Amino acid sequence: MTSSRMRHFRKSSIALGLAALVTPVLLSGCSGKADDGVVTFRFANSPTALSLVRIADELGYWKNAAVRPEYVGPATAVPAVQLLDQGAIDIATGMFNNDIDGKVKGFKFTAIASSMLDLPNEPHMAYFTKAGSDITKDNLKAIEGKTIGLSDFNSCTDLVIKRYLKKNGVDLNRVKFLQLKPELIAPAIERGEVDLGVFHPPLVGVLLSQPDKFAQAFTSYDEWGPLGGQAPFVASNAWLQKHPKAAREFVGIIAKTANWANAHPRESAEIAGKTTGYPVEQTTNWHYAPNALLDKASLRLWWDLVKDVGNPLPGSDDLKPEDIATNAFNPFATSPDLLESQDHNTTILDREQNTGIFKTHLVDIAGLEDQK
Repeated sequence: MTSSRMRHFRKSSIALGLAALVTPVLLSGCSGKADDGVVTFRFANSPTALSLVRIADELGYWKNAAVRPEYVGPATAVPAVQLLDQGAIDIATGMFNNDIDGKVKGFKFTAIASSMLDLPNEPHMAYFTKAGSDITKDNLKAIEGKTIGLSDFNSCTDLVIKRYLKKNGVDLNRVKFLQLKPELIAPAIERGEVDLGVFHPPLVGVLLSQPDKFAQAFTSYDEWGPLGGQAPFVASNAWLQKHPKAAREFVGIIAKTANWANAHPRESAEIAGKTTGYPVEQTTNWHYAPNALLDKASLRLWWDLVKDVGNPLPGSDDLKPEDIATNAFNPFATSPDLLESQDHNTTILDREQNTGIFKTHLVDIAGLEDQK
């Protein structure tokens, strides 16, 4: 975004359409070793979406690493797990309900690192109305007969608010759900076309900075508490089999970046703004699972969420988190097993806890021996 466009953004009511860089890029080529021997991974990336991969780039963590991202996409029409299975990309991140669906369909990928959690002041999502609206946390019935703007159906923006409203007595049949690109929801609220919008960081901070126009009604923390809506990093099994050491280094860098972001919330939010094109002084970032370690509890909640207000695929009940995710590639893990919950992951680790890659039934890596 040019400086003149950024100045226009700051002066306008919230000209979020300027950041609407949504034209898909052709997903082509193949990953592998670059000329300098560095292993590359094709990462499905949206210009206006937060990413630990891009934050790590800004911090210089990939510069001297033996693994490095190659940004491709975004391809919004095809689920990331399908692209992984097709060999179009190597690593992606997305909500875990899509991973469950992908496994039911037989796609070959594995979740290898965690992502965001939820804190009261650093929520996964926040819900905004026009300033002065009668829709509040204590008056949710006021949303009946109104319109909610969200970015995707069968996603966190759709499922979480539906369950929260349902729990609080709202008749979902009396609510209209309208799908819009994230950067177009706030202008729709201003125009009166949408009464409540669902937002992720960094846009949460942008709206919080304009209390004369927008009011935060509640957040995702009100629905699922500190578990958060894990959108783990998933990698194609083919890439993991070919580059297991690079996968381990990737997870280590993601863990290092997550720990840095948690310890530097203001600085990480500024980087989030820089990498997504929003005003850096207004943006917010997520809180991330320490050490990128995956746990069962924050993944398991998706089964109940989809069953309650979504459309679970036949066969999804036969799966469990351990069928999709592993800590086998995490240098801060003491075993490939998932933690029971993030309650067992509160200490920031600055030293690796293993010397290699653990065996896992999810990925067959030839010649891999069990660690002692």
